[in-house]
Amino acid sequence: MDNLKFGSFIKELRKEKNMTQKELAKKIGLTDKAISKWERGLSFPDITMLNSLAEVFDVDVSEILNGERGKEKINNEDIEKKIQEAVEKVTLKKEKRERRIKILKRTIGIISCVLFVLSFLLQLGYLIFLKPRSYVYVSDLLFYIINEIIILTCSLIFFTLVKIKKNFIKNIVISILLVILSIINIAFMINNGFENKWIVEFSKDFSSQLVLKKNKKTGEITYYKNTKVLFAKDEEIFSNEVEGAIKTQWLTNDICSITYKNKDGNLEEFVATYGDRGNGISYYYVTNTIVGNWQNFSQYGDDVKITVDSKGITIKKDEKEELFKFEDCKQYGTIAVVLYKNDVPCYVIALNENCELDETNDIIKDGGTITLVEVSMGRTKTDILECTNYKGEDLSNYNAVNVKANDYKIQNGILYISYDGKNVIEVPGDFSDVDEFEDGTYQVEEEKTFFTYKDNNEEYLIYSDDKGVNWNTIKLGNTSVQVMQFLNTNIGYMLEFKDVAMGIAFGDISKTTDGGKTWQVVFNGIGDSEEKVFSRGSKIRFFDENLGFLTMPNAGGETSELYITKDGGITFTRMNVQQTEEERDIYDYYELPEKEDDGTLTLEVGQGSNGDYNGGKSKIYVSNDNANTWEFKGEE
Repeated sequence: MDNLKFGSFIKELRKEKNMTQKELAKKIGLTDKAISKWERGLSFPDITMLNSLAEVFDVDVSEILNGERGKEKINNEDIEKKIQEAVEKVTLKKEKRERRIKILKRTIGIISCVLFVLSFLLQLGYLIFLKPRSYVYVSDLLFYIINEIIILTCSLIFFTLVKIKKNFIKNIVISILLVILSIINIAFMINNGFENKWIVEFSKDFSSQLVLKKNKKTGEITYYKNTKVLFAKDEEIFSNEVEGAIKTQWLTNDICSITYKNKDGNLEEFVATYGDRGNGISYYYVTNTIVGNWQNFSQYGDDVKITVDSKGITIKKDEKEELFKFEDCKQYGTIAVVLYKNDVPCYVIALNENCELDETNDIIKDGGTITLVEVSMGRTKTDILECTNYKGEDLSNYNAVNVKANDYKIQNGILYISYDGKNVIEVPGDFSDVDEFEDGTYQVEEEKTFFTYKDNNEEYLIYSDDKGVNWNTIKLGNTSVQVMQFLNTNIGYMLEFKDVAMGIAFGDISKTTDGGKTWQVVFNGIGDSEEKVFSRGSKIRFFDENLGFLTMPNAGGETSELYITKDGGITFTRMNVQQTEEERDIYDYYELPEKEDDGTLTLEVGQGSNGDYNGGKSKIYVSNDNANTWEFKGEE
């Protein structure tokens, strides 16, 4: 006896009589639920009900048992046997279903246990170890989602694995408690979890992960530098608030361009970097690494060219040529730079992963390529460019600008300075006629930087008081600067020659109190005769606005006299240290004194160009009272 076939036949007969399950149940004295179980093959009627069914449907009992019309009749003994078989079949099916449900519950319970333990440990580790170390979830929702997983898995564990008999109230209490916890967690999630819009992206090879959070109310963007799949730290807040969408574009597997518009509708650019090309070099300038000419070779005739030289970065694209000065470039990490024009980002240049830096000067070796992409909120095409300059094995003499700290370099008629040995600044002007500056005619210091040079027989002074940001050029006239010295930003002295003849120089000592804009002659003469002539090799050095020194070497350099001024260079008197007559004949070449860190003045008195006594050594004298007295210190 087939239970499914029986149920289907009962349903068919009922519909032929236009009866509902409830109407049929009423006729035979049962409930409509019993009829429903019959028709679904989940149970059989009692043997005493078969005759009633047969009478209601006007069929034979054997037809009901066979589940179809026209079959042979079955006697009462076979009827009971068939019903018993059908009941056993239904019972067996029910037991199998119960076993499957039991296995399913156990499986759900075990999986819930695993998820509960993992989620609980994850949340516990975050709260105890990661959060105190400034880590956050990459999405604000994750904290509450994991809480909800803990609550739900705990519920499933309780209802699938924990057996509690005759304890219905406890089940109800625990269920209510879990529902309350879930409602509280969801309420906190709705209140706090949707404050930020989060962006999480991976590079193509999944080696780098970008995490951004945008505050929906203020437009403030937070970028996380260090990410570990679910967690992030080291936040950096963008200086400009975001209005509208954020565009991201991976240029390499460790460089991602981030473009957006600020509250004023202006373009802004940020580049997230996750690597380097320096083989362990802590820092280098991207603009220095790409000195030279770059080009992408296209079969469609739309070549893009980049020239990086001392003038800046020139980009030729779409029949347009633009020059971007180095001070208009902003570097990100050590592998990308953004080019700006009038504070608007225009291009991003990225060092591709095939770039390898030469260790001698941080220039990209042959074979390395760069990527150029225009900054835009729309779709942008990346251009891969190759260097067209020859690069041999040795790049030590490659056309790159490297300047030592607090020094200068002249290259291709352009004067460069550096205060830190890394960042190079171009001094405005044409210095093609200058090979190098003589000592005393230049100074590269953060407080005051200046150079004196000639152009068409006219002497010029160019100086900066703000580390090379702004420069002033002063025309000094038809003169020749022998020495220029600044005591501070404003006060300085200058020894200038008007004419030189036969080892004698005619000139003046001038002073400035406005940083070099104007100069006033202060010199009245030397010694009792008040001579206004100098030696061709004369030098001056001032230690304050009163105390200064002047040397007067002879033409051959055999001797040199030393003069001192205590009135700011107005008058000079000859100065000698205490020596015997024999010492005076040997040690007769006076150098300019120097000041030590403790304020002591040190004076070297040598033997001149023709001295060879005692190996040509010099005598050293010191003064602790501003050159009023000198004491012998030793020889060197």
